[in-house]
Amino acid sequence: MEKFTKIFFAAIFLVTISSCDRKSCSKVVCPSFEGCYQGECVCFNGYEGLDCGTLSSTKYIGSWILSSENCGSGVSDPFSTGYYVNIGTDPSGASNIAISNLLNTANTASAELYNTTPGSEGTQVHIFAQNLGGIAISDSYGNYTTSNGYPQLIIVLNYTYNSFNYSCQEIFTKQ
Repeated sequence: MEKFTKIFFAAIFLVTISSCDRKSCSKVVCPSFEGCYQGECVCFNGYEGLDCGTLSSTKYIGSWILSSENCGSGVSDPFSTGYYVNIGTDPSGASNIAISNLLNTANTASAELYNTTPGSEGTQVHIFAQNLGGIAISDSYGNYTTSNGYPQLIIVLNYTYNSFNYSCQEIFTKQ
């Protein structure tokens, strides 16, 4: 009986401690078809805000300059000249954006914005595998953030050009 009592109190103690770390969704009302995670609404990909009514793509739209890149020790990116890209909406869906002039070419790349958790809504970027005029982009990922008050888009861009594979961290700053 004493062993059972110890196990019982240990279980209650663990449940009490673990419940302190989680926020409840019991009193949270989210917009139609949106879910709740640890006390906060999670919007569908492409939407954000308390009511999930703001398009995530809005913060991306505009001109961005390549402000920094790193392709690894001794590797230079053939397209690295401080070039500009322009980001706009992509008609294929609310969660998609179009990146014009990626890698300083006249081509446009398609990307999707993801919501992973509340607070990261629309900040995760996935650039699809695609061909941009002889440049084969493989799945690449990025993150929207701010640095000193300026929006930045940090992308690990994986691609093949002239039979050489590149994996470069590209940092774009919004103009």
